[in-house]
Parts: sequence; structure tokens; C-alpha cells
Amino acid sequence: MNPEAALNELDAWSALASEAMEIFSPSAPIDEADLFAGRQDQLRRLMDAVAERGRHAVLYGERGVGKTSLTKIFHLLMQPVVTRKLQPIRKQAGPGDTFSTLWKRVFEDIEVQIARDGTIETYSASEFYNRDITPDDVMREFGVIGVNLAPVIIFDEFDQLTDEPSRRLMSHTIKAFSDSGIRATVVLVGVADDIQSLVAEHASVERNISEIKMPRMSNDELHQIISKRLKRLSMSIDAGAGRKIVTLARGLPAYVHALGRDATRHALGRRAMMIVEDDVDEAIRNLVKESDQTTSHAYGVAVHSNKKNNLFRHTLLAASICRTDGEGRFVPADMVAPFSAITGRKMEISNFQSNLNAFTEAPRGKILERIGSPRAYKYRFTEPKMQPYVIMRGMSDGLLPEGALERLSAPGQNGG
Repeated sequence: MNPEAALNELDAWSALASEAMEIFSPSAPIDEADLFAGRQDQLRRLMDAVAERGRHAVLYGERGVGKTSLTKIFHLLMQPVVTRKLQPIRKQAGPGDTFSTLWKRVFEDIEVQIARDGTIETYSASEFYNRDITPDDVMREFGVIGVNLAPVIIFDEFDQLTDEPSRRLMSHTIKAFSDSGIRATVVLVGVADDIQSLVAEHASVERNISEIKMPRMSNDELHQIISKRLKRLSMSIDAGAGRKIVTLARGLPAYVHALGRDATRHALGRRAMMIVEDDVDEAIRNLVKESDQTTSHAYGVAVHSNKKNNLFRHTLLAASICRTDGEGRFVPADMVAPFSAITGRKMEISNFQSNLNAFTEAPRGKILERIGSPRAYKYRFTEPKMQPYVIMRGMSDGLLPEGALERLSAPGQNGG
């Protein structure tokens, strides 16, 4: 091959690797409609809420299940089928926010036009408020919105709004919007297990809101994330490699993105257009090595022990690969089979129960949370992203024997 042809070939492979970095996005929400995968039921319900006058929405679930991505692309899919122009206004709530500060930032995105001396001057609505904003102010600003415009006000991370009076005012405003027939939709997005913990005075607005719960993604939805991106790259993936990525992700899309990105780059590095399990294994090693310090430190605190032959790492690994419900919760009985496979001998709940409970306490960083009542406790990882990390760390450290790895890769074994 002549030097020019070799350079062109190198450029082609480099271009594919760069595009893979662009379309696999573990650290940022999806903002391109063609790359959005799964979530059809939640998407339909959100679109229905926006289309129906007087209806609002609350989108809730675990951290990292794709709530923000859904709110970033729904209008792109919806706009071609509605008559009014959708105007998403996105604001992120924080612990220091109040009702007034949130809506003040919304008002910054609302244009007000005033005719003066024969010319039209444009201002933001926020410029007219040098005091706290009240529900009446919000009603007034949105009450004059043109009939051809459909504002959708999205408050992301609404669970961070800790001021209880502000949460009550938000509920009152949602109800007032509905009762007055104002052509605007409020969407609250937050980390929560139930609607009551996210929305103040829930009973008063129950008939005005669509409650949209986001569970972890199904295996089929996770496979869609990979297939849509590989189609863009004109690449393919071996069935075993795809199954391993999906199973390791435990229903969390960010890990499919991270493993898919690194496996794709590794395959391209060896000038291949098909991803195989060796590429995924290299992606696992890379992800463990480059995991953020917070995650690796939390893992170290959880499993540290000066006692020889302790089983903290084995217990946590069993907790990470056992079957769970749609919110990542499991009971101790779910751990018996994987714990036995990891240790290589028949085990009972009594062999790991004390370790399991220790993971819910401060000395081990409360890496797990315990939910429910005695004799009916369920457990789950406090930080969802820790669960896939523990599995990959166990694989990297050689704690998963061949039989357990085969079980982990088996169809139907998933985290969501």
C-alpha cells in the first residue's frame, strides 16, 4: 500500500472512532431523536400530557435511568404531529432554590415585546421583577401566551428543591394552570421512589398530573442503544458481546454507552467492523481502571477488612449480580445462588447476612440501603452506578469463576 492510501485508510478508521465517541454518551443526556432508544410507553405518556390542555407531568425514578434524556428529545419527536409550536424551557433545581428563584430563571427565557416611539423593543420577563415571584405572577405571564405557542416548563432534579413552602407553591401553581386552562405544561423531573415524596400536597393535584415512573431499562431497550449506534457506524456486534454489555449494565443506560463506546474503539483499533467479547473484556478493564475516584474509593471503604479470608467482596459481588426488580431491589434469598457460585461452595443466607447488613451502615459507607420492615427487608445499591462497577471490579479481580460468568451472560439475566 502506498503512503497516501495508508494515510487515507488511517483517516477513515480515526473518523469512525471519533464518531463513536460522539454518539455513545455515558456522561451526557441524549439530545438527538434518531439515537433515542426504548422508553416508548413513558415517551407516549409524556407526549400525551403535553398535548392535553390542563395536563402536567411528573417523571420520577432512580438516578441514571434516563429521565433527563427523555425530556430533552420528546419535543423533537412530537413537534411534527402538533399544531402549536412547542417551546421547552428547561431549568435545573438546586438545594438553594425557592419557588421564586426557579420561576425567575424561567422568566429569563420569556420574551416581552413593547412598542416605543414606533419601534419594537424586546425584553425578558425577568427584567420586570425586582421582588419575589408569586404564583399570580406566573399565571399572569403565561396567561397571555399566544394560542399558537405551547410552552413546556421542565424542572429537572426537582428533588433537590428542599424548601417545603416552595414545593407547596409549585403544586398550587400546577393546579391553577389546570383550573384556568392555561396553554402551558409543567413537567417535574426527579429522583424518587414514589410520587408523594416528590410532589407536595399530592392529593390536591392528582387529577391534574400524569405520573410517569421510569424503571431501569429492559434488555431489549439496552440492545436498542447499541444497535442504533452501530448502524450509524455501519458496524455489527457478536451476540455474546452484546449480551455481556447489556447484562453488565444492570438496566442503566450510561454503562451501555460507556462499554459500547470503549468496545467499539477497541474493535476499530484492530481494524475490525464487528465487536466481539474480547473487545468488551478490554472495555471492562479500561472502565475499571478509569473509574472516577469517588466510585473506587467507596468500593474500597465498603470491602476493606484486616481479617484474612473475609467475604465482604464476595458478598457485595453477589448483591450486584443477583436478580432484582425494576428499581434494582433484591431480597437476601436472591443472593444465595450467586454467592454460592462465587465462593465455590453451597451457602445459606446466614453465611452473608451480617456482611449484607454491614453494607447499610456508616463504617462501610452505606453502599447499600435497606428498605421495608424486619423480616421483609429489601436491599439495593444506594448509588445505582456502583452496581455495574462492582461486577466489573469482580471480573477484573478474578472473583467470578467461569460458571458464574456464564450465568451472568445468560439470556434473561438482567438488572431491570
